[in-house]
Amino acid sequence: RDVYKRQLIEAGRMVGLGRLGLIRYVILPSALPGALVGLRYALSTAWLALVFAEQVNADAGIGYLMSNAQQYFQTDVIVLCLAVYAVLGLLCDFAVRLLSRRLLAWRSSFEGEGA
Repeated sequence: RDVYKRQLIEAGRMVGLGRLGLIRYVILPSALPGALVGLRYALSTAWLALVFAEQVNADAGIGYLMSNAQQYFQTDVIVLCLAVYAVLGLLCDFAVRLLSRRLLAWRSSFEGEGA
């Protein structure tokens, strides 16, 4: 894999790309797929941390509402809050997938789904 990257950089230099051209046309496009996957994982972890933080130490928000509903045995409110968290998480994931589709459309091996 490193050999392939070195070859791409060498090919960019042979075409006459300078430092900024190499970064823009070679390095960033080759790093973009991994960065977008990392963004998806980071967003899912951030949502989990948000839920935990709101339930542990908050005086407002969906997690606080869930904690209060748990104390008063309001199952319907808990289910609604979980549904809201699920929808927000799916919307974030959809946004990153859409971004991936737009930014990685140039890749011949990109299928537009999955990843």
